[in-house]
Amino acid sequence: MTLQFNIFTICLILIFNIALIVSSKTAENLNKNKFEPWRLSDNIYNNPFLRNSGNSERYKKNPFLSNISMLSVSYNGNSTELNKTPVNSKSLKVFPMNDSYLSTSMQNKKVSMDKIPSITNPYIYSKSKSELKCEEYERQILGTTNALSLVGTNPEVITITNQKCKTTNHLVVGGIDASPGEFPHMIALGIKASDGSFIFSCGGTLIAPEWVLTAAHCTYGPRSPTNARIGMSNLRNNQQGITTTINRIVRHPSYKPPAMYADIALLKLSTAVAFNNEIRPACLYQRYDTVPMQAWISGWGVTEFDAEEESDQLQKALLNIVDNIDCAIKYNESISIAIPHGIMPSMICAGDTLSGWNKDTCHGDSGGPLQIPHPRNECLFQVLGITSFGQGCAIVNTPGVYTRVSHYLNWIEDIVWP
Repeated sequence: MTLQFNIFTICLILIFNIALIVSSKTAENLNKNKFEPWRLSDNIYNNPFLRNSGNSERYKKNPFLSNISMLSVSYNGNSTELNKTPVNSKSLKVFPMNDSYLSTSMQNKKVSMDKIPSITNPYIYSKSKSELKCEEYERQILGTTNALSLVGTNPEVITITNQKCKTTNHLVVGGIDASPGEFPHMIALGIKASDGSFIFSCGGTLIAPEWVLTAAHCTYGPRSPTNARIGMSNLRNNQQGITTTINRIVRHPSYKPPAMYADIALLKLSTAVAFNNEIRPACLYQRYDTVPMQAWISGWGVTEFDAEEESDQLQKALLNIVDNIDCAIKYNESISIAIPHGIMPSMICAGDTLSGWNKDTCHGDSGGPLQIPHPRNECLFQVLGITSFGQGCAIVNTPGVYTRVSHYLNWIEDIVWP
């Protein structure tokens, strides 16, 4: 009996020791596999766009040139700092969203019914008002006609499309003359002199029968436009096109001169214009995050920087889109009351980067469009930007700056298509 008890006791001791060994191994493995927070590469410190580039106040307020002091991500439901110490010893100044110069219609956007996600697919959004209007313009230009097919035993109605428009080529310093009707949305803004002549001041874009898109700075001062000429390519040709008066000027509320932020305005014409082969609206470019690599400019501005008079003939030129970060760096060295906070996302930059900077917009081209041919209809254009400002004309390594139209779609639509 005693022998059996001793054997039983020894077995219990062995089992207990084995359990301790297994428990110790398990704890060791858990410590080895313990989750460690992900860290950004140390090379992030050497990236000029992820650390502070200087002590200038303009750097701190410019979203392209300010530093990133700390990043965090959510992993397995827990927020973890990627870097325990900031990339730079100076903390990041938050982009001033409440700055009167920088507030735009992109902030505090109201939710409209035309932006409600599809019930069947929450990732598909219905089209904007301006996009629907563009499709309406396409149908008007195509001029579809129904005809009865007489072939076969079962006649059916077919649609015949008759597309009529001027040929388009797939300020303007270094530009070339535009063909009559090539830019049918182009508008000359100015005033009517006492002798009845038209004094040109700025360009504009027809976007609806009664509405013109232009730059806000074109609507200030003694040369603020009172008349609009539409449907002609030569300013001296009084027999071509029509002239109408401007009934109303609507500047963006965030435009605060002399700064050039929110440099955008809408002009309402006294009478609605009828679309034809020479007069046609332009569509608004919808994408905010992507832009094409090239775009056309057009205008009646001077063709030489030191010239005193604008061109009578409409000019055109093809420019390359310049990345906003590159543009911000180029303009950062210049102290200007036009852009006290530097280049902003509400702007687009463009220049003649491939041909020696010989082409550019210049005096008199302000308010005109930066545009591309419509991808579905060669009779229409899409407006990406509005000619705003630059440092001189065709200066090497200095792109022109344009107001980004897609940044202000809500504001435009609420006024033009309420």
